[in-house]
Amino acid sequence: MNRTSLLLAALAVLSGCQNMGPEKVSGIQSVYRGDNSVLYQVQNQVDSPDVAMRMAARSYQAGDLDQALFQYLRAFELDPSRYEALVWVGRIHRERGNGQLAEMAFADVLEKDPNNAGALAETGLLHLSARHHEEAQELLLRAVAQDQERQGGNGKVGISDVAKLKVDNKSPVRVYNGLGVLADLREDFAVAEGFYRLAMRIEPRSPMVQNSLGYSYYLAGHWDQAERAYKQGISYEPAYHPLWRNYGLLLARAGRYEEAISAFEQVEKRAEASNDVGYICLVEGKLDEAEQFFRSAIDQSPAHYETAWDNLNRVQQVRRLRGMSGGTSVGEPVAVIPGAEVRPVALP
Repeated sequence: MNRTSLLLAALAVLSGCQNMGPEKVSGIQSVYRGDNSVLYQVQNQVDSPDVAMRMAARSYQAGDLDQALFQYLRAFELDPSRYEALVWVGRIHRERGNGQLAEMAFADVLEKDPNNAGALAETGLLHLSARHHEEAQELLLRAVAQDQERQGGNGKVGISDVAKLKVDNKSPVRVYNGLGVLADLREDFAVAEGFYRLAMRIEPRSPMVQNSLGYSYYLAGHWDQAERAYKQGISYEPAYHPLWRNYGLLLARAGRYEEAISAFEQVEKRAEASNDVGYICLVEGKLDEAEQFFRSAIDQSPAHYETAWDNLNRVQQVRRLRGMSGGTSVGEPVAVIPGAEVRPVALP
C-alpha cells in the first residue's frame, strides 16, 4: 500500500465513514481515525520505518496521540513486517476507548503472526475488560508462554504454574497483572497473589499492580494488608485515580467515613464523595449513616446532585420495606440497588 492510499484511507474514515465501520483499502484495513488536520501538518515525511517508530514514540510520550498514530501507521506502511507498529496502533485506540478498532489492529497482527506476544497480550486484556474471562485467560496464558519461551522455558503454561514462572524487566507486566485479576474473580487469592508478585518483580513501583494486590487482599478479607498495598501504591504515584477509589471503598467499609471522603476527594468533588460513602452505608444496611451522607451531598450541591436525591429515596424505600416485613436488625446488608454504585477499579 502506498502513501497516497494510506492518506485516502485515513481521510475516508475521518470524512464520514466512522458509522459504517473501517473499510479495506488496497488490502489493508483503515485504522487511523485521528485528527484530520494531522494529515496535513506532517512535513518532510520520513522514508525510514525506524525513524517513523522513533517519531511515533516521541509523539506518544508527549501526549500527541494523533501524530503517534499516524507515524506508527507510516512505519507499518514502509515495513509491513513491523508488527510492533500495528500493535501500538491498537494500543492507542484501546486507550481512546475505540475497542473495535483496537481489536481490528490486533487481529491483523495475529492473522500474520499468530504467536505475536504483544497482540496476544493486548487482545487478552481487551477480552478481560469486556468480561470475556475464558477468552482472556486463554490469550493471556499464550502471551505468558511466549514470554517464558523468550527466557528459555518450554512455552507450556497453565494457570496453576504461577510458582514456576520466570520474569524479567522485559516481561509484560499488564499480562501477569491481568491473570491475577482473573484469579481474583475466581476467588483463587493465592494464585492471584502469585501473579501480582511476579508483576511487582517486573515493575517494582507500579501503582497498577499495588492497586490490584490491594483489592485482592480486600476481597480476601485481609483489610490491613489491603490498606498497606494501597498506601504503597499511592506513594509511587499519588495521581493514580483507581488507587484512591479503592482506598476510599476500603475506608468506608471499615467505618472510617471522614477518611473515606478525603480519599474519594482526591478524584472527585466532595458532594460526590459524600454520596459514594452514603451508598456504601446503604448497601451495608446502615440507613441512618447513609441518609446523613446523602443529605450532606445534597446540601453541598442542591441544584445539581440528582443522584444523591435518588439514593435518599432508596433509603426511604428500604425503611418502608423493613417496616412491612416486621423490621430487620440495624446494619443488615441490603441487596445492591441499581443506581450510582461505587464500583471497585481492579482491571489493568
